[in-house]
Amino acid sequence: MSDRTVLASEEQYPWELDPWDEDRPARIRVRTLISGDRTPSSGVSMGVYELPPGAQLDPHHHHPQEVYYVTAGEAEVFADGEWKPLRRGDVVYFPSDAVHGTRNRGHVTCAIAFVFPTDTYDEIEYFHD
Repeated sequence: MSDRTVLASEEQYPWELDPWDEDRPARIRVRTLISGDRTPSSGVSMGVYELPPGAQLDPHHHHPQEVYYVTAGEAEVFADGEWKPLRRGDVVYFPSDAVHGTRNRGHVTCAIAFVFPTDTYDEIEYFHD
């Protein structure tokens, strides 16, 4: 556990393109904000990702639970076997190994903050069945 407070601006952390959608015209970008390999922190990792119109984060699962908080725009979330609307202000909790994904069928970029109970974001293994 870290004994330091981390106070930073998102501009300090670069955007990274999602490698799973490199062949798609609409690319998802991710900004990792809190992760033990980048910040003096432990037990939690957090970031934000943006889905431009037409982008999709395919249904997947991973062992750690996860929380989404939609900070801008609208999208759809795949949860419990179906696509459901998602808009600014919505919060979604995914239990461990729950299959989930997101897609943006709208006309503006959707931004989603995500949180994992892991020391680093990079330790999360994504499974696409």
